[in-house]
Amino acid sequence: AQPTTATKSGTPLSQTSTAASRSKKTVYLVRHAESMENERVQAYARLQGALRRGDWPKSGDVVASLQLLKFDLDTPLSRRGERQLKDVRAQIEAASFVQQASPELLAVSPLQRAKRTAEMLFDTEVPRVEVMPCLVERSPLEALACTARFEDRVSGFKDWLGNIPQTRVVVVAHCQFFSQLLGKGCGYDRYLSNAEVKRCSFDPEMGVFEDLEVLFLPDEGSSDEQ
Repeated sequence: AQPTTATKSGTPLSQTSTAASRSKKTVYLVRHAESMENERVQAYARLQGALRRGDWPKSGDVVASLQLLKFDLDTPLSRRGERQLKDVRAQIEAASFVQQASPELLAVSPLQRAKRTAEMLFDTEVPRVEVMPCLVERSPLEALACTARFEDRVSGFKDWLGNIPQTRVVVVAHCQFFSQLLGKGCGYDRYLSNAEVKRCSFDPEMGVFEDLEVLFLPDEGSSDEQ
């Protein structure tokens, strides 16, 4: 089944695909900037480290770790994440990225951290935007008991990407989704940093991504780098 999309133009891209769409594509992968969930996960890691050393954890790390129990899958960006986007946006403008790369399509996860990232980095400069539920991050259920469902979701997006007519596509999504998409498997949390932009080529016939290259990376890293 084709991934569900919401389009600006109202015409499903699956109806506009042609044989030419099977040619190689240039894909720009963008991981969302640091979210409150990312910040809380790193606080939990620091808490665990303190306990292993026999130290008292910081009160802020305890509070942030407890907030993970809410299982909030759609958290906003952290303050650091907002700063990361301003930094990368300045890099994009300095490089005239949109003018040089001329992306035809922006595919974005509906989660607010991804939508905010897309808005801040590309605003209305990409002519067509697809909000795609299939791009959401791997859920706890998919991680623990429904791994096949997650793999099928990622595979479905890859099939969709191979069949659309556009050949220059920006994708704004999430860490574990990109790790699975690129064939790295889950667990490669640092494969794409928060607010990182990577360029790669996608061969629809082979179903593989090649020639990955980092284009933009925020000077201020994520909280796990501090």
